[in-house]
Amino acid sequence: MDAIVSAVIDGAKIMFKFTWSRIKTLSKCGKNILELREQFGNLMDKKLLIEEDITLAKMEGKTPKPQVIEWLMKVSQAEDVVRPLLEMPNKMMLRYRKCWRLSKKLDLVKELNSIHFETVATERSSPINSVVEIAVSPLVGQGAASNMKRLLEILNKDDNRRIAVWGEGGIGKTALIMNLNNELCISSTNSFDLVIWVQVSRSSDLSTIQSQIAKRIHLKVEAGDTTNSIASRILQRLRLRRKILLILDDVWEKIDLDAVGIPSREPFCKILLTTRSRDVCRHMAVDFSFQVNLMSEEDSWNLFAESVGAVVHSDGIESLARKMAASCHGLPLAIKTLGNSMRDVSQVELWENACLRWQSSSPLFNNINQEVYQHLALSYHSLPSKDLKQCFLYCSLYPESVSINVGELIQCWVSDGLIIGNQTVEQTFNYGIALVERLKNLGLLDHDAAVGTVKLHGIVRELAIRLSKSEELFGFQSQCNSPSYQMPNKSSKRVSLVRCGITKLPVFPLYSLLTVLFLQDNPIKDIPNEFFHNLKYLRVLNLSKTQITSLPSSLLCLSELRSLFLRDCSIEKLPSLKSLGKLLVLDLSRTQIKALPEGG
Repeated sequence: MDAIVSAVIDGAKIMFKFTWSRIKTLSKCGKNILELREQFGNLMDKKLLIEEDITLAKMEGKTPKPQVIEWLMKVSQAEDVVRPLLEMPNKMMLRYRKCWRLSKKLDLVKELNSIHFETVATERSSPINSVVEIAVSPLVGQGAASNMKRLLEILNKDDNRRIAVWGEGGIGKTALIMNLNNELCISSTNSFDLVIWVQVSRSSDLSTIQSQIAKRIHLKVEAGDTTNSIASRILQRLRLRRKILLILDDVWEKIDLDAVGIPSREPFCKILLTTRSRDVCRHMAVDFSFQVNLMSEEDSWNLFAESVGAVVHSDGIESLARKMAASCHGLPLAIKTLGNSMRDVSQVELWENACLRWQSSSPLFNNINQEVYQHLALSYHSLPSKDLKQCFLYCSLYPESVSINVGELIQCWVSDGLIIGNQTVEQTFNYGIALVERLKNLGLLDHDAAVGTVKLHGIVRELAIRLSKSEELFGFQSQCNSPSYQMPNKSSKRVSLVRCGITKLPVFPLYSLLTVLFLQDNPIKDIPNEFFHNLKYLRVLNLSKTQITSLPSSLLCLSELRSLFLRDCSIEKLPSLKSLGKLLVLDLSRTQIKALPEGG
């Protein structure tokens, strides 16, 4: 009996232990389910973040680390078995064997979660800095400092998404933007996390622009990639950024930003471009156009003095240096080039020689001038037609810094055949105005203080004269303010002898092909009777501000004459103009003539 009771008691103990073990296991299983759900959720979040990091790393040309790839494979394997388990109803998971499997999977998930990576990929290239500093001389003068301050204000306004900095060649647009780029590099208030500098230039095409952007953002471009595929990848990469500034330097024509891959329609991307042409500002639909003007006299001197060095303040040198600085007419490129050529030159004699030769454009300064004028000549070569180029060169027939009346200029263009006058007078004049504005927008003509007039910047005029020598077919020859003028050569067609101190007119050779002759502002009193016999092709004749009192009968030989300017002359009477059947313009302003002669 005792044995039976003892066996029953032992069986009951075993049963109790088994039952208690099951109860404990089931109780622990419930906790494991909750913990597994939490740990698995954390693991999936971690996996997603690491996969995103790998995607970014690959876009930057980096390679994921092998241990990261291995970890992702283990996570995927764990996901394949844990996710179905967690999708079971709780009742099924509370079975004893399921609880045991659950515990094992919990340990696996915990182990995967415990692994951390400082970096997910190896660094194949240098990191992308938000701004790359550019080597450039600091800005000089109050005007430049004011421009920088104003431009930063414009850039920081949210509404200004596209900004253009424009002005003539050599005026300092690029230097201003380079210094702005460097200011963003050191500024604690810089809100751009990526600034991209692209050098465009006149010869740049879409692929050239794309390659510069791709290099900046570490985007690998293969030889067979199309511009469309590159644009798509650039766009994808840039959209990962918070705020972008794209700087396009020296833009000559409209750039299709969408074709490049620039997210220019999105608020996080701003465009800052430099150009010589205001037309480009319009075609690029900029929100703000910022014009860079010529340097003031004080700023010009400060820049020149800085370029020359301390020797500029030496006795006998400063006065000569100031003359040379003033001769650059506020154009920074010319000022720096000329100043650097005289750096540390301490002999007064050399300064005197240099000043004389610079002002007379001696071959001694050909290298200096070449650097300046080559830069400016790009604007001329960008003109779309031969006629527009000749219209620009025509302006060089007027003296330096003189106010050119726009109406007179257009009349001369029409008379000389540079503008085809087959429209109404109003339509032709409007077309001429459009050409003047085109030249102004390219910085080849300057605004003038007087209404209806323009000016030709001294250095730009020198450029036009040099270009005239290379464009012999056009036949421009300007000798304004020259006391020792020369007779035109056989190829000369448009000749200016303004303010040359001419008292007695020479006889032009029989071969003369002249269509334009400017003789204004000379102390000419008499015109020889035979003077016009050899000028049968003449279309424009300007005798304004001379001392003539009459015109010779040979004037009637000018059957091709379209424009005759006699403004501010002492002339008292005119011969009959009946034979001048093509005459369009006769300017008798401020003369003694009250009426035309009978018969025309």
